[in-house]
Amino acid sequence: MINLPAAFTERMKQMLGREYDAFIASYDKERSQGLRVNGLKTDPAEFAKTAPFSLNPVAWAAEGFAYGAEDRPGRHPYHDAGVYYIQEPSAMIAASLLNPQPGEMILDLCAAPGGKSTQAAARLGGEGLLVSNEIHPARAKILSQNIERMGIRNAVVTNEDSGRRSIFRHFLMGSSWMHRVPARECSARMRRRSRNGARRMCVAVLGGSRRFLKMRR
Repeated sequence: MINLPAAFTERMKQMLGREYDAFIASYDKERSQGLRVNGLKTDPAEFAKTAPFSLNPVAWAAEGFAYGAEDRPGRHPYHDAGVYYIQEPSAMIAASLLNPQPGEMILDLCAAPGGKSTQAAARLGGEGLLVSNEIHPARAKILSQNIERMGIRNAVVTNEDSGRRSIFRHFLMGSSWMHRVPARECSARMRRRSRNGARRMCVAVLGGSRRFLKMRR
């Protein structure tokens, strides 16, 4: 049994309620490794039938699959060609909940290395606009490389403070996609310094289902 910080376990108990025991038990299970098939280049269901390694569907993402512990999809030419993106199955939840539709405008405010951005772009199907922002220059470069590798044409990669994203009035935060926070507020939070001098990232853009802004035309 893994030893977790008491503050963390208490917070998870409050958040998960009846699901807390199952969450703790998951630490004793084998790690699940996954990849997400790029719908811009191939049909995910068809690829799964002919893939050179074993794939099992991820329940919450039609384009997501878990692969075996002995498989090494990152070493296959398909990876370099952008046929799929190596991504933890749990990380596929955010874009699945967002459910982007062709023609929409989407901002991923804290986008590197690009897993959720490329997933959202695939669901846009080449229509609309995706703005993928990353405040750290080196990580923005990696993000740009992944956007290019996945064959995304309707995306712009930026390396900016969130306050400069004025075209987007708000971004959504929280798993319910209901609570909105002005971009300028997040920008102010990002500029605050922590005790060790590093930038504090706004809670609204840190991870999971809190990363996206979604706007309809």
